Amino acid sequence: MTCKGAGGQKAKYMYYFCDNCNLYYNEAEIEDCLIDYILDLVEYDFHVNKYFYPLLAEKKNNETKEIEKEIKKLEQSKERLMRVFENGIIKEEDFAKDYEFIEKKLAELDTKKIESLNFDKETYNPQHLLAERDIEREKLTEHQMYKDVLLKIWTMKSKEEKQSFISKFIETATLKKDEEGNFDIEKVNFRSSFVEQIDKLYDKGVVDFPTMLERDGKLEDTRISVNITNSQLQDYLSTLKKELDINYMDLGEYYFHDDKIDENYDNKSKVAMIRDRHIEFKLKKNQKVIRMVAIKQYKNFLAKPEGKLQLGLVTHITSKKKQK
Repeated sequence: MTCKGAGGQKAKYMYYFCDNCNLYYNEAEIEDCLIDYILDLVEYDFHVNKYFYPLLAEKKNNETKEIEKEIKKLEQSKERLMRVFENGIIKEEDFAKDYEFIEKKLAELDTKKIESLNFDKETYNPQHLLAERDIEREKLTEHQMYKDVLLKIWTMKSKEEKQSFISKFIETATLKKDEEGNFDIEKVNFRSSFVEQIDKLYDKGVVDFPTMLERDGKLEDTRISVNITNSQLQDYLSTLKKELDINYMDLGEYYFHDDKIDENYDNKSKVAMIRDRHIEFKLKKNQKVIRMVAIKQYKNFLAKPEGKLQLGLVTHITSKKKQK
């Protein structure tokens, strides 16, 4: 976006409007506060475009072309709006409203574009695509490049591209200032078009959820796959094995009600046990966790586990014995 800078010169920057105090805040403050969310969205967008878009693919040519024409017209309208604002013809408040309206319309058209696509099961196997994504991530992580790649994708965007990217996923964000004047995230509302897209990918069994593992007294971030069958798991593992030395550990069967695990339930596992509401198992130092898997299908990605659930763990056997 744009605003008058020092000395009366017009300098481009992104700003965010506070509904309560009627003030605009500098992009750097907001970006620093939201950077973890932003990089997660960069990762999601990168993976969808590179791997998972085919899950929504096979274009219905006529309908898709019409949608793309509408998108192009809106993009041109946004550019014209930017020029008008830069020339001082409209006020900041009017510009912000018009810009937000265009962004909402673009998000709606993105959803329509996805709905105008067919999924070809013969051509694209969701678990094969998930495995290919994990293979690339493991190779980049092994060379300590993965986070650098995501950060590079973000920092290379122009200010206008950053604004458009954030608007594509986030409807509103509620931030609060602490006693030192720093922003803390209170709540983030994602656009319905983004939630709908996640729900569709969830149906294919390729949505990850963050979880934590404790290892050698330290917490490690990992992810868990849900809504997959045993057959889909085997497809995923067979693709991984083509590129990586992996191990699959069956952690047994568990009984959940909401988020609580039944500690008295026999999990029928020889490698894992329940203790203090946690599942315990042993890993070798050269086993790097790729993901956990939960074999059960839910109606949607917001559903909580209830009933029996089979859990497993996929690890990458690294060349070095020492775990990084």
